Amino acid sequence: MNPLDLEVVNVLIFQQMLDAVEAECWDEAAMALYKLYAIEEGECFTDLMDQPSQTRATIEASAA
Repeated sequence: MNPLDLEVVNVLIFQQMLDAVEAECWDEAAMALYKLYAIEEGECFTDLMDQPSQTRATIEASAA
């Protein structure tokens, strides 16, 4: 993942954490905070990685 993508993911997860705190969903807020710290430490999550082109094409076709 390039640095710009990583920054966007950080912002999205931070927003997710804020929304969870406002809704008092503490488990969701804790998970978002965990992901923020883990990404900062260099951990990679498979759901944040680029998908293979064949899988991406399948997803795009089903979305259309």
